[in-house]
Amino acid sequence: MNVKIRKCDEGTAYAKALIAGWKVGRANATDAQAMAMYCEDIMQLMVGAFSPRLVWEGARKAGLTTLELASLCADKNLRALDDLQFS
Repeated sequence: MNVKIRKCDEGTAYAKALIAGWKVGRANATDAQAMAMYCEDIMQLMVGAFSPRLVWEGARKAGLTTLELASLCADKNLRALDDLQFS
């Protein structure tokens, strides 16, 4: 798969998790990899103007799982996502 990483994300843990996740596929991805793929794709469709990398980093720092992050997005909890993005 041809992976496109934004210039600002190159060399980050987020980019590494995203590339590794795309290589193994969602079914075989670790939670960090699945969360990176979620932030890059689905989160953008659900809540829009958040930085996938910054939300991923904040969620990892807060100890959230992919399902917990998805729940915040499904609830449209923009304040919590904003807090994650700028933590």
